[in-house]
Amino acid sequence: MHRFQYIKKICISLIAVILGLGMLSANALSANAYTFTPDVTIHSQAAILYNRNTQQILYEKNADQQQMPGHLAQIMTAIVVMESCDDLDGTTLTANEDLYAPLYRYSEPDDLRYANIEDGDTLTVREYLYALMLTSSCESALILADAFGSGDVNAFVKKMNQKAEELGCTDTTFANPTGLYDAKQVTTARDLLTITNYALEIEGFSEISSTVTYTPKTANLENHPDPSLWTWTHANAMMLEDSQYYYAGTIGIKTGNLNQTGRSIIAEAIQEENDYLVVLLNAPFNDADGELQFYHIEDATNLFTWAFSSFSFTTMLGDDEEIAEVEVLNSDGNSYVLVRPESDCILLWCNDVDTTAVQKVIHLQENTQAPVKAGDPLGSMELKFSGEVIAMVPLVAVTDVDRSFIKFNTYAFENFPHSPWFRYGLIGGAVLSGIYILLCIYAAYRARKNMIPDDPIHLVPHATKYEERPKREWKRSDTVFYHGPDRKAEETEASENRPYEMSGSHRSE
Repeated sequence: MHRFQYIKKICISLIAVILGLGMLSANALSANAYTFTPDVTIHSQAAILYNRNTQQILYEKNADQQQMPGHLAQIMTAIVVMESCDDLDGTTLTANEDLYAPLYRYSEPDDLRYANIEDGDTLTVREYLYALMLTSSCESALILADAFGSGDVNAFVKKMNQKAEELGCTDTTFANPTGLYDAKQVTTARDLLTITNYALEIEGFSEISSTVTYTPKTANLENHPDPSLWTWTHANAMMLEDSQYYYAGTIGIKTGNLNQTGRSIIAEAIQEENDYLVVLLNAPFNDADGELQFYHIEDATNLFTWAFSSFSFTTMLGDDEEIAEVEVLNSDGNSYVLVRPESDCILLWCNDVDTTAVQKVIHLQENTQAPVKAGDPLGSMELKFSGEVIAMVPLVAVTDVDRSFIKFNTYAFENFPHSPWFRYGLIGGAVLSGIYILLCIYAAYRARKNMIPDDPIHLVPHATKYEERPKREWKRSDTVFYHGPDRKAEETEASENRPYEMSGSHRSE
């Protein structure tokens, strides 16, 4: 019985965990279930607008369509390096021109990005990361990949793909650490959002990727006689105050261009504690007239402007709203109780969309038993927008409802035969009775099997054994203590075989 109860508890626990995970998954989906559309044209092939405060995607375009990441792949390069190196400032690497000399023969020289790292330059790992993130330095990417791939760049790329798989980026494949063109190197806007959010949680990454300019402190004076002239500037012009593309609040993160695909950017902007992230992939280089354009920056600017001006935290439900009522059985007084939202439901909402477009679907218990305490859960409300559930709000009792002693006991008496406990009692009684009967049968069997036979002293000995005993001539004067069952017959037979005896002179002649 104890083993059965133990197994039962394990099964119940597993079911609870599965249900809990299911609820967590549902909540995660509801957080991203609704998006809005800006009133501007987005030129990038794929795009995402994401609020880091609420972890919501507010706009997306072709978010799951595979694209080539260009130099944005270097974000994963930085992740692998930062997780592989224990001391970014204490670990130094010396540049070897032979390692990145093949870059000079690359078929698309306009795709190459340099940080003027020359043969023999010795820099810390952190300084190489600044060159990587600010300038998309291809030399830096290869030097770091060689060092942390144990001398094998392909081994480093394998680590990049393993990390992507670990993060759940199923539509991403890396082929090199530089981000240069390779038909096998693909990703999606959604995967890049996941990778970037992960990178921002690594200590030091946000500081590096949001720095406007940086000058290395361990320069090789032979290659760089005036270290102050060796300064790296972030390629995201939205961060530069003297640029025509400057956007207030922009703090990084990475740009990347490939002639065969287009311009890409991942940028973050913060205004009044609202933190937004945009992922834009492969905007065209030119407009319809062949004029050079920076559509990726235009898209980022438009999305940030739309986000900061059009979105605000809106109360969809207040915790003081009385939504409906639930019948209370066996109550002492009121036979119903009002329900309200457990807490305020506040969502980041587009001001251009009327909240009346949100459908409210109520799910309540048919009734409940007294007593009821204020705050007891009695149902839920789904908020739907465009057919998608955007929030699930628990509904709870507004007031206490006491139980009537008489009503409850009358109800219990009338319904006990129909209750599951009654059925469980019958089943349990039948099982216990069956076990008791089996135990009785088993006990009787054991008792019979172990029974000790009676002492055979009063039983007639076997005839053969009796005959084997030494015979004794008994005299009539002998005292006989034992007479077998045939003793009388023996005496009769013996008297018939004796000569007839007469007392005195009366003897037979």
